[in-house]
Amino acid sequence: MPRQNEAAFLRGVLRNNEAAAQFCEMLFRISQTLDDLIDKDNPVTDEGLIHTFWEALIELPANPFYRQHEPYLRPLMASALQDWRDSACLERTDDHHCRSIAFVLRDQLATVLIQCAYLVGGYDWMNQVSVPVRQHIHEDTLGDYMASLNQAPEENEEVSQ
Repeated sequence: MPRQNEAAFLRGVLRNNEAAAQFCEMLFRISQTLDDLIDKDNPVTDEGLIHTFWEALIELPANPFYRQHEPYLRPLMASALQDWRDSACLERTDDHHCRSIAFVLRDQLATVLIQCAYLVGGYDWMNQVSVPVRQHIHEDTLGDYMASLNQAPEENEEVSQ
């Protein structure tokens, strides 16, 4: 979700809870590196890969917001990762419906962010920010997504199981 106003948007959604914002920013960076490695659309340097592993193995688990809410967040992260993996598989098909499903599944980190908003602000706050979060994260349209799949070289490899 790399947008020009990303940091300000994130901190607004998370009520300026800096640990929560840092957790989400790390999670987004880690997921972007994974996406770049699988899609092969942006090169990942050795240093970038090492830094991503450092964030995933050292920094993210040490984040105070994550540590406080780990039992709640970890299953959401697992679900988002599985949804992204399924999306990567589905988008490699020639089936329009499968690719539409892929578009829906690919950005499930929105759900993690919305639940982080719940953790910092409660039910009413979550409901206040959930639609703007989805609009922000899903800024690209289905048509743009489909066009990008048609322009990209077809890779019929499946994501490793």
